Amino acid sequence: MIVSLILALSACGENVDSSSFEGFSEGSPAELAVAEASAYAKLYAEDGEATFKKVEALRTLKVTVDETAMAHTRVQQLAGGVPVWGGEAIVHLGQDGALAGVTDDLVPNVVVNPTPALTADEAAEVAVMAAGGWERETGDPSADLWVYRLDGADHLTWRVQLHQLDGGAAEALPVLFVDAHDGAVLWGYDNLQRATCSGTTNFYGAVSVDCLKSGSSYYPEDSTDLLGAYSWGSGTSSVSYVSSTSTTFGTTTATKNTVEAYYVEQKVYDYYKTAFGRNGIDGAGGPAAVTSHGYNLITTTANYSRNYVNAYWDPTALYMVYGAGDGVNSKSLTTLDIGGHETTHGVTQYEANLTYSGESGALDESISDIFGAMVERSVEGESANTWIMGEETWTPTVAGDGLRYLDDPAADGYSEDYYSSTVTPSDDPHYASGIGNLAFYLLSEGGTHPSGKSTTAVTGIGADEASQIWYLALTSYMTSSTTYSGARTATLSAASALYGSTSTEYSQVQNAWAAVGVGSAAAASCTSTTYTGSVTKAGTSAYVPSTKGVAVTATKQTFSLTAAAGTNFDIYVDKYGTAWTNVASSKGATSTESLSYSGTAGTYRTRVYSKSGTGAYSLTWCK
Repeated sequence: MIVSLILALSACGENVDSSSFEGFSEGSPAELAVAEASAYAKLYAEDGEATFKKVEALRTLKVTVDETAMAHTRVQQLAGGVPVWGGEAIVHLGQDGALAGVTDDLVPNVVVNPTPALTADEAAEVAVMAAGGWERETGDPSADLWVYRLDGADHLTWRVQLHQLDGGAAEALPVLFVDAHDGAVLWGYDNLQRATCSGTTNFYGAVSVDCLKSGSSYYPEDSTDLLGAYSWGSGTSSVSYVSSTSTTFGTTTATKNTVEAYYVEQKVYDYYKTAFGRNGIDGAGGPAAVTSHGYNLITTTANYSRNYVNAYWDPTALYMVYGAGDGVNSKSLTTLDIGGHETTHGVTQYEANLTYSGESGALDESISDIFGAMVERSVEGESANTWIMGEETWTPTVAGDGLRYLDDPAADGYSEDYYSSTVTPSDDPHYASGIGNLAFYLLSEGGTHPSGKSTTAVTGIGADEASQIWYLALTSYMTSSTTYSGARTATLSAASALYGSTSTEYSQVQNAWAAVGVGSAAAASCTSTTYTGSVTKAGTSAYVPSTKGVAVTATKQTFSLTAAAGTNFDIYVDKYGTAWTNVASSKGATSTESLSYSGTAGTYRTRVYSKSGTGAYSLTWCK
């Protein structure tokens, strides 16, 4: 374990000089080196044992300094040199380098034999047969070793990634975990991050897009932002150019769909660049799936297959795919919100890399819905349609219909709008995404649960601030195995970093999650009122504000009493049920008293009692 620490530090350079460190600012190479070295120092105690979980070794995945000048070092757990599935941690350092927290999803006490009995090819054969046979495969399988914990037992596995992209309704990108010792298939999921949506052509009328001229032709390609769009021509085997001999592209259906996909691609790129300073899907100007006219281009593709009612981000080939729809369930899927949704799957892949299964899969879908809505909002402004996914294209004969509804997820008849420990973890990620969608909507717009499943009221902070919180949570505080509970923690960490832990933003993140059944609401704040009066006889009380009391909604109340010098006044707090009952008191021996009381809402009164002396008092009651 000490070796892991030494290797990690040496990866930053033979000598990491932190003596001149004055705080994180713009994420220079020197700052990143200090952040990484400091992170490992925080992760390990002097004896080389992990301070928070027993792990064998760690390797660095990514080191960043965010817009709040906090540093985040993401590490991958290893056992026998093999990565542990879901075993990640993120060390968060404040601007001054002090530890701000650790996102800890490491797997403790892994025990595994790291030498496989099966080869990668043998594991691939097992996976292919389990997924329907070679006749379904449209590409070569790939396999790599991972340690996978199942029901408390650790297994060395081959993660086999398959390709079944034939344009049909059953196409998929299966990922199967095959035990590397006995060949058993332990677990799997479909990594085709699809959205069953659709859209027509020219949803946005005549649009202006950047284009590239080569020879006498113009192409939907951008040599500055490095974007490009191409057409499958209603096939599934290869893409081809769409071009024009003038600066006005043609009006065939295939051309319109491709140009529209390109327009959406540019708007998604612009949104992430403007809102978060992000350069491309991977944050580094890529990924480039196509090399064309001397440029390596982030790629989107349209007109996939025939009557294809789907769109997806291909996490292996690293490009966007749009179907043209069937005209019944949908038209072309090249809409702003669908494009934003699917491209965000790519952003997530390069950041938290949420596993597309269970609650982490639901979060993946929810985050894509959220930023799909924000892309549309950035172009068209906010309206009721902002919170409907695919309203332009879904079921063309039904006006205003949508695939999903962020403001009222249950409106589609399938999606969840309140967390259930027995339903949510095993539900389809698209349906379980409604929980995160509604939390974000309430945080942005304010209000209460649309179906009355909770009474928590949320004060909206606006979609721009909510987006900043969600983006920072995704990029700096979530891991591949983050659940909804973990997402609550991640968004609270982001809200604290951006706005402070005592801010309205922070408390409303708490309330938004509480409204959908994840965690508790923020403690209600109290409002102070100062009452003055006098007690004219020792052994008697003055009632504040009266003998009848007053309605109190705050769950925490505070009292501060000051009386004339030489007196001994006490505080008694009474609550009314069927009769008045004393619930708290402060009975010191001086003329001043203070008291804090936590309880439920109700009718309360305060008695200022004179144990000795008479005279004026001042009572400040926060309620």
